[in-house]
Amino acid sequence: MVTIKDVAKHAGVAFKTVARVVNNDPTVKPENREKVLRSIEALGYRPNRAAQMTRRKKSGVIGFIADELLRIPYTFDLIRGAQEMAWKHNRELMVLNINEHKYSLEAAVDHLFQHRVEGIIYASMYHRQVDLPDSLTQIPTVLANCYTSCGRFTSVVPDEELAGEQIVGAMLDKGYRRIAFLNLDERIIAAQGRKAGAIRAYEKRGESLQNLHIESVIAEQDGKLVSRARLAACEVIKQFKPDAILCGQDPMAMEIYFVLQSLGLKVGDDIGIGSFDNWDLIPELLQPSLTTMALPHYEMGRWAFNYLLDERTDLVASKLPFRLISRGSL
Repeated sequence: MVTIKDVAKHAGVAFKTVARVVNNDPTVKPENREKVLRSIEALGYRPNRAAQMTRRKKSGVIGFIADELLRIPYTFDLIRGAQEMAWKHNRELMVLNINEHKYSLEAAVDHLFQHRVEGIIYASMYHRQVDLPDSLTQIPTVLANCYTSCGRFTSVVPDEELAGEQIVGAMLDKGYRRIAFLNLDERIIAAQGRKAGAIRAYEKRGESLQNLHIESVIAEQDGKLVSRARLAACEVIKQFKPDAILCGQDPMAMEIYFVLQSLGLKVGDDIGIGSFDNWDLIPELLQPSLTTMALPHYEMGRWAFNYLLDERTDLVASKLPFRLISRGSL
């Protein structure tokens, strides 16, 4: 096995210089850092993390509890944002996926404590309020895409209201005046915030709210969420006669494309379509491609990791903006 002494001899530098490079010490001279990095690559050296933990008395590990993130592809960016920061700052990210049926939150927290993590990021699949065990107050913890009512944890969430205002504002700026917003389940935070934002966009521009139709087309039946988006779209096109439809999320927008095609209407020409989430490949696969508001998952992952990296102790409730991705549907 290649040792740190082997790297030092190969690079022609002191043993301590190699150790500082491995530990990402910014005070190392650039030319020495390059020598060491070249030697590490040439020799295939791998740092001994166990030894580093003993010397530092710190693990260098950040725990990431993924609350069902693996169910939906676009939520992976929460992990990716944190992971890239971990690589950049020579930290390890230990990701544990949990769900209510198999892997419990309590077991995940206990596992991370056993590995002496320096902090924990708890990330939810969708924007919601969560209940967390008191044990998490013993270690720096940041919530991503969720929050608690107790106010004991720092959180970073998407700015749902601003997203609703921005996309409706973009529709109005393009000349659309009668907009039908087929919203998500009205009980969830995203639906409430986006609805408020849509209304605010009309009010700010002095537009009549009679030209804005908003209805929730997803509801719970027998313990399951059921979508009536296709039926609602047919009804609203016939009765409200919108020149644009805003969908609560991209899979719903895909359904509306099918409805419009069946009615002989062309997206982007006869009627505009906008949406939320930038859900994986859906927006680009649709023709014309879908204009949508991209959730700041990647940015939330980075923000949460940086909060722990900076060893902050202030309690913050941060909101990050979505990003409008303009495509051919508007």
